[in-house]
Amino acid sequence: MGNVPFAACWDRLDRADKHRYSLVEVWNEYIDTSPFDFTFEHQGDGVHILQACQSRPIPVAFALELGEWLYNLRACLDYTVWAACAHVTGRLPPPDEGILQFPAYDTPKAWNNNIHRLKHLDEPHRDMLLKMQPFNNTSGASVIAVINELARIDRHRRLTISTTYLAEMEPVVSVPQGCEVKLQWGQRLLINGRADLARITISPWRDGFAAEINPRVGIDPEVAEWPNLPFWKTIRLTDRLMMAQSFVESVVAAFEYDCTGASRRADLLAEDYKNECARREYLKEPVTPTPTSPFGILRSGPFRARWRDSMASLFHGVPVLLRADTVADVIQLGTSNKIRKRQPPSLTHPRRSGLAGSFIRDRGVILQRAPDAVR
Repeated sequence: MGNVPFAACWDRLDRADKHRYSLVEVWNEYIDTSPFDFTFEHQGDGVHILQACQSRPIPVAFALELGEWLYNLRACLDYTVWAACAHVTGRLPPPDEGILQFPAYDTPKAWNNNIHRLKHLDEPHRDMLLKMQPFNNTSGASVIAVINELARIDRHRRLTISTTYLAEMEPVVSVPQGCEVKLQWGQRLLINGRADLARITISPWRDGFAAEINPRVGIDPEVAEWPNLPFWKTIRLTDRLMMAQSFVESVVAAFEYDCTGASRRADLLAEDYKNECARREYLKEPVTPTPTSPFGILRSGPFRARWRDSMASLFHGVPVLLRADTVADVIQLGTSNKIRKRQPPSLTHPRRSGLAGSFIRDRGVILQRAPDAVR
């Protein structure tokens, strides 16, 4: 029965992955209805405002699926601590299970005030959890902090706010001959269904002049409560979700391998870490289970983990034990600036109603083609 406690962790991760795919399907169905339009209004003296307008709200199913995804990831982290404690103590359920939880603290004081919750874990386990804490993340972009805060909002307050983010803006402007164009960027996040994307000044401007624009905008889903940090701004939402899942998988794999000598995702772990696990000796024999134990004595006793200080760093400062090539693959998913090549600019076939062109799916992110031209 050695791997039973950790099996539920993987069940939660599998369920989270299904909700992530469902979330993408909700967005795809929504974007297929062409819910966005663009206006290019002259304010006077050659000053024009390019504005995005959202005609229909994002379905509530988007926030519901995100909430289920968050719930399963947060539960998986708690399950991991519970399972590790069961292996360390040799009891199922583990002692003091009512106070066990995966720590996620913003200050060292909060950590110290709650360290008693982890008293049945081995010291190396506590050391690893300490290194993962948001207050130890120098980049300020802690995956644990994001999962914990968004899950808290969804679980105890309300649904998260679903909105959209103008991930790509490459407008092309047609102006009268001899005029110059000055571009000032504006909002990228739609608020209440609207955003002033850019202020475009054309000079010199005379009565009778006219200008056209091809907005060429790529629209992605966004969560309003996601931390507004420079690190996250460069990563699309669907890539962030994959990165968070990879992080949680690595946490489960590290604890499971330390406690059992095997893991479903042992491929995520560094070879030197796995070799070190193989050389460890048992600390104690399994103890007699409590009368309420539904599973009996765990097959294997705990290991004394000597965590290396030189652990691979994933997601800019979150310490997890991953191979370097795996880290590079995950980071690459979220840092690519260009999603795809664009067609040459075109200002033919001006139109005002609706959006022209196709919707292109790329790993769940939708690029909505703007009209060929907006007057």
